[in-house]
Amino acid sequence: MTERKLFFNLDGQGPIAESLRVLRTNIQFIDEKEKRTVVVTSSIPKEGKSFIAANYAMSEAIVGKKVLLIDCDLRRPRAHSSFGIDDHHGLGEVLLGEKSVEDAIVREVEENLDLLPTKHLEHNVTEVLQSKKMKSLLKELQESYDLVVIDTAPLMVATDAAILSRVSDGVIFVNGYDMVSKKELLYAKEMLSSAKANIYGMVVNKIDHSGYGYGYKSHGYYNYNYKYYQDYIKEDK
Repeated sequence: MTERKLFFNLDGQGPIAESLRVLRTNIQFIDEKEKRTVVVTSSIPKEGKSFIAANYAMSEAIVGKKVLLIDCDLRRPRAHSSFGIDDHHGLGEVLLGEKSVEDAIVREVEENLDLLPTKHLEHNVTEVLQSKKMKSLLKELQESYDLVVIDTAPLMVATDAAILSRVSDGVIFVNGYDMVSKKELLYAKEMLSSAKANIYGMVVNKIDHSGYGYGYKSHGYYNYNYKYYQDYIKEDK
């Protein structure tokens, strides 16, 4: 599995790191709460939501906030790969009563940053995330951290992000440049609006230096996505 770059692990310079600082600052302007829970999602797979979630969490940790990144994408977990750690038991087992949250959290994956990873869960994912136990767990964790960042499944795959937006302060909506049809984008936005989510804003991701996308050709790529939705819930070997 490819390890994602944590740009604040490098020299912290360059346009991507600066864009992440702008994201951090804009959210602070929008929401001045001392403690905050943020959901990160996208319309379709591969738009870079896990990249944004990990780097946003890291950007807040480096300024001294106590941050927890939760992988709530139980269908296709990816958060652990951003930190080069192996696939790890975590959230799924906590919600099923098989593990305590204290044992599941990976402490100090980076300074001031903890990770609650998960493994692939095959059945009843939406029901598990909608349970009273999930709400109780989030409330407990929110008391222990300055910032909780929740990485969720894309909205065209599942309603998880909309559900979790009800117990969060706001949503970062990631849009891969030239990757999403208007229909998909409007559907995802409608799902969040129906949940009365507080959308902080949209991050336009995967733009190269020339101002164009990374080579995805719209019609063929959209058609590919519909098959990919079906494969998304299958465990990645």
